[in-house]
Amino acid sequence: MSSGSYRQVYVQCPFYMYDDGQRRITCEGITDECTTALSFRKKKGYEIQMDTFCCSSYKNCEVYRMLSEKYKEE
Repeated sequence: MSSGSYRQVYVQCPFYMYDDGQRRITCEGITDECTTALSFRKKKGYEIQMDTFCCSSYKNCEVYRMLSEKYKEE
């Protein structure tokens, strides 16, 4: 796991890769050659995303649902 926030130890989402601890969350990409990055304007938005989706209700996350479709097609 890359350096980032202390929240990384609480992440449950299988598509999460790393975060910068401030405003950016990086997840698996739609292809093997890319990643999906969420960049937030304010740290509060980043914190809400991490706590609400990455660390608990990840099946409700739009990114999780999008990436789940990738595996349904295989």
